[in-house]
Amino acid sequence: MNWFVFTLCAIVSRATYSLATRLLSKDIHVSAITQSFLVTASAGLLSLFLSPFFGGISIQNAGNNALSILLVVLSLAFGNIIYFKGQKNLDAGTTQIAFSSIVVWGVILSILFLSSHFSFTQLLGVELMLYAIVLIQYNEKRLTMNSSVLWIILSALLFSVFQVASAGVSSSVSTGTYLVLAYCGSSLITLVLYFKTVAKDIKKIIPQLRYAVMRSFFASGTSLLYFIFSFAAYRFAPDRGVVVILLTGQVVVSVIFGVIFFKEHTNLKRKLFAGVLAFLAAVLIKSF
Repeated sequence: MNWFVFTLCAIVSRATYSLATRLLSKDIHVSAITQSFLVTASAGLLSLFLSPFFGGISIQNAGNNALSILLVVLSLAFGNIIYFKGQKNLDAGTTQIAFSSIVVWGVILSILFLSSHFSFTQLLGVELMLYAIVLIQYNEKRLTMNSSVLWIILSALLFSVFQVASAGVSSSVSTGTYLVLAYCGSSLITLVLYFKTVAKDIKKIIPQLRYAVMRSFFASGTSLLYFIFSFAAYRFAPDRGVVVILLTGQVVVSVIFGVIFFKEHTNLKRKLFAGVLAFLAAVLIKSF
């Protein structure tokens, strides 16, 4: 397969992940903390199984990037918790449009930590992305500030930190090691910090434990597939920036999936328009 096919597979995987996490939030009635733990713990188990196919596990050089690894673990742990908290009251399409703000956060972080500079085109892209986010806040011709959307935007910030930190880690450890450190580390952090909450929720879902495990592995599996396909696309693409732009197309796919699988017809035209704007904004922001 060439890089474009890998990119398309990554887009579908990410859109499917948005549906999978939506199902988990909808069907497994526990706290956002426990929902996040279920996904990262199951992803950790899957990464242990898959690691031999992606360079194995070796922490020999991990100490060289200890701070970056810590940022990866913490940002993934808290980013997931906040993401589940936000999407609880949102549909799949709205969630992904708000999450597209990760592109804006990425630009801001690159300026702060990588000494990058804004061009006029990028500024226009940032404004367009903000407009897309504001557009999904409109309800019956008035602007309503939905706290759930704000939680998703905050989650996008943490995942942007996760991306920047991951870039630093990638040069010193294998993909297999990275997957295990990221997912197992974040689930362990969540369990240590919120043990009472997780333990209480696990007892609550024991009657439907098998169902919860199936939902968790569905979400974590699509998350891992997204990482694997996007990693392959970055590796083989002649221009990684093109891959980044194309991956934002998952916003529109998520809206379509929401209509097909969840019958999310409310404000469909506006959400599709906002999704297209988010995609165009990403194109402008990434046009260096």
